[in-house]
Parts: sequence; C-alpha cells; structure tokens
Amino acid sequence: MKKFLTLIMIGLTMIMLSGCATHQKFVQKYDGWVGKDITALIEKIGYPDSTFSLPNNNKVYVYERSRIDAVPVGPLMGYGYYGYRYYGYSYQTVSSSCKLFLETNKRGIIVKWGYRGSCLSY
Repeated sequence: MKKFLTLIMIGLTMIMLSGCATHQKFVQKYDGWVGKDITALIEKIGYPDSTFSLPNNNKVYVYERSRIDAVPVGPLMGYGYYGYRYYGYSYQTVSSSCKLFLETNKRGIIVKWGYRGSCLSY
C-alpha cells in the first residue's frame, strides 16, 4: 500500500510539473510575438474570434479557446448480476477556457498581450 501511494504521489508531481512547463511555453510563445506584425501571427494561428478598438486607437485581437476533457478519477470495482465482477474507471469532466488578448499599435505591431483563464501551449 505504501508503494502504491508513493507511485501516485510521483505521478501527480509529474503531472503538476508538466502543467507548469506547458504554461511556460505559452508565455514564451506570445512574448516572442511582441514587436512583430499581427498579420504574421494571423497567418500562423488563424483569424481572431473578435477585435475591438481602444481609446488610444490601438486595436485588440481576441482569440477564445475552450476544451472539455474526461479525466479518470479512480478504479471502479464491484459485482454485477449473478456475482460477476466488473472493473473500470469512473471519469470526471473537466472544462477549461482561455481568452488571449493581443494589442497592436496603429501600424499593426503587437505592443503587448494578456490572457484570462487557463491557457496552455498545446
């Protein structure tokens, strides 16, 4: 039992560290776009979901992404009809969303960016 708990803790630690790595990749990816033309980014990742203008005449491009995952939460064991055993996993649905905001100046150069939600680099 102790060995089993140790394996679970190691697995959870690896998952948590990989989450940090993908978020770090996300930040590095969009930090690299600051100072570059928005048309190059649009060619690479596609058209934005929406845009709006700021009072200083800068333009903001908004990308929205949502994701739903089914995550196994534990083994399921028991007895079915007539004493037969059945095994499997129960699943939990996890949803996440991300809004990416890219601000450009009048010449279309990305001056800054930000996000809301759980944004990861896939």
